[in-house]
Amino acid sequence: MLVGALAVVTPGSAPAEGAPDCGGIAANPSVEDAGVPGGPPRGYVFSPAAPVPRSTPADRVPKLVTSTAHAVDGHVNAQIQTPDGRVSSASQQVKAVPGGQYSLSVWAGTAQSGLGSRASATTGLRFSDGAGRVLVEKPLAVTHDVASDGRLARQELPPVTAPDETAAVSFFAGTNHNWVLWDCVHVALAAFTAKMEVRNPADGTWASSAAIPAGDTAHFRISVSNTGSQPLAGLLVKDPWCSGLPGAFDLAGGASRELTCDHPNLTEDDNGHVNTAKVTGNGPGGPLAEQKTSATVTVTPLPAVGKIGDRAWKDLNRNGMQDDDEPGFPDLPVTLKDGAGGTVATARTNADGSYLFDQRKDGTYQVCFDVSKLPAGLTVTQRGAGGAPGLDSAVDPATGCTSPFTLGGKERERMDLDIGLAPPAPAPPTAPPSPTASAASAPE
Repeated sequence: MLVGALAVVTPGSAPAEGAPDCGGIAANPSVEDAGVPGGPPRGYVFSPAAPVPRSTPADRVPKLVTSTAHAVDGHVNAQIQTPDGRVSSASQQVKAVPGGQYSLSVWAGTAQSGLGSRASATTGLRFSDGAGRVLVEKPLAVTHDVASDGRLARQELPPVTAPDETAAVSFFAGTNHNWVLWDCVHVALAAFTAKMEVRNPADGTWASSAAIPAGDTAHFRISVSNTGSQPLAGLLVKDPWCSGLPGAFDLAGGASRELTCDHPNLTEDDNGHVNTAKVTGNGPGGPLAEQKTSATVTVTPLPAVGKIGDRAWKDLNRNGMQDDDEPGFPDLPVTLKDGAGGTVATARTNADGSYLFDQRKDGTYQVCFDVSKLPAGLTVTQRGAGGAPGLDSAVDPATGCTSPFTLGGKERERMDLDIGLAPPAPAPPTAPPSPTASAASAPE
């Protein structure tokens, strides 16, 4: 898009007050650093047209120079001269960020050419991969004739996202006739990085991995940095495994913010867990590419000290509660299962109805009683009758199993997994015959 000049300058003079901003991430944006007066601006790679006819006039021999004729910012502008019909170009690399949003503002101009419709002068941005192959090129046609007003005109390239394979980004200018001129290059970049670390409890250091004892809390730190020149809005870090993260926030260009979150009560099942956070945000041109960052937790196992057990009892009054006068039920098969339903250990209840699985590691378990061969009339009593674990039955009457539970962290024992076995209810007493009925049946 071509718009009118934002500042009026006299050729060769310093810019007037209110001159446009130049730079962003572009080096030597005002092309003032030329080494020698009239020399090429530093930081540019010049690709001259070749071959050049011997009859080419000196003012059309391919050159990249600086001139005081049309400066916008500072005292000089850049200029490429070249023979008619032969392309010469110059480029300058800027910071490359795959997925970053790039935009360009540059003041440029050209001159009328005898080539007519074949004349071409451009500026723009070019994105290349590691092998130098061009992935995307976004040119801006330079059509403003400096002879019309003695000035350069501003061009703007809307935000464009660098492809994921981007390894190099360049501002370029090129022409196939005399001339293309430019000054006050501003390349803006909207991008961010994210880095997750986990704290080592042994020495307090932060790194991409840490060994943490089972039962402790994993503390994570996520650093989000604005690596571009543009302000970012609505940055949001999501990590369902980690609690305590804040809501969306903004970051100025070059700014950073550290966020922390925790995962409490690690178990041995968490060993080797790769925790991943996803970070999203918006630049001036819209949503930026999502960033992911991870840290790995190694869980140091605690000694196998877990205990699981309690008692089978006869619920004589069928109230679902263990009363003082109710005896234990011996020799009932008991199976300890893991979280996947596999058998871990088996036992039988003792003479007093008790059972115990000890020296258990952290993990998910389930206790199942074999109720398929109970003595005639016995049934499993109702579960959770009194809402008092350890005093009522914890078993599903239909399956003979408890609900799955987890040992780990501060929960090292489950000694409240009882089963009540109730006898059949007694038959209701038979009502005695009424006196009237007896009298009526007596002989006369």
